[in-house]
Amino acid sequence: MDGTSKSGQGVPAKIADELRSLIARGTLAPGMRLGQTELAEQFNASRVPVREALKLLSSEGIIEHDPNRGFFVTRLSRDEADQLFTLRHLVEDELMKTIEWPDAQQLKDLEKRAQRLESLLDKGDRSSWWNEHREFHTQIFNLSPKKTMMREAMRLWALTDRFRALLPLPRRPSEERSVVSKHAMLDALKERDRKKLLAVRRNNREAFQRLLLETLEARGL
Repeated sequence: MDGTSKSGQGVPAKIADELRSLIARGTLAPGMRLGQTELAEQFNASRVPVREALKLLSSEGIIEHDPNRGFFVTRLSRDEADQLFTLRHLVEDELMKTIEWPDAQQLKDLEKRAQRLESLLDKGDRSSWWNEHREFHTQIFNLSPKKTMMREAMRLWALTDRFRALLPLPRRPSEERSVVSKHAMLDALKERDRKKLLAVRRNNREAFQRLLLETLEARGL
């Protein structure tokens, strides 16, 4: 692994991104110990950038650090999820109030991403869908000039998205599929209807929250 990624990130940030993805997809399960030597071998890196990546994720709350036992994927709980969604509602609502409307090319790019997301759902490709889904919303959040709020929105996104592995990937029409559909959001962006945009985002978040909290409660978490 080179010193910087294609996007200009350093090795620790690149490793952290990949670990976030593995945790969100459920490949690294809650409570799993993250050995630095094993991760260094997996990412073809030394232990130094691996430890920096783990410390970064620990500061975000995605993993926990016990000085005597090492690093572990943070366990999931209903109470934590509920609090995180409360914060997401507050931050994302304010952020969406400040976005600048996308131009024709940006809308075209978003439509292509939305179509690809639907295709990935049909195929049941969780790994690619998760990455594309995150990029779709990053692109929308980036329309706002409020970059500090944008970074906080993405931090909270990462913390709630690791719960997503508990839910099946909706390959067929269902309530779950409608929650992740991007058509209504794209319509609001095309129409430059901020009230509609805010309502669509909040409705989708609340539906995801409801499905997730029901699943956590059913599992006794």
